Amino acid sequence: RRSFGPEIISCPTCARTKVGLERLVQEVERLARPIQKPLKIAVMGCVVNGPGEARDADIGIAGGEGEGLIFLKGKPALKVSEEKLLGEFERLLHTLV
Repeated sequence: RRSFGPEIISCPTCARTKVGLERLVQEVERLARPIQKPLKIAVMGCVVNGPGEARDADIGIAGGEGEGLIFLKGKPALKVSEEKLLGEFERLLHTLV
């Protein structure tokens, strides 16, 4: 199977979700739309499951309470405030393409 463009994987949400996951997924989809390279992108609602769920992803983002984590190749790369989360995610996403 050949892949074109990014594949976005999102958690199903649970009581640990600390971020507006639906909005976060929509923003990540918007940022990923122009990318042609086959990337696996993980969008997680909490930092508890984020590392495990994002381990197979090229890049992942996990929301927290007022902050979030960005993962590269399954490893935590950057912890930032919620306000900077999408901007830093976008910056790191562009380093992969």
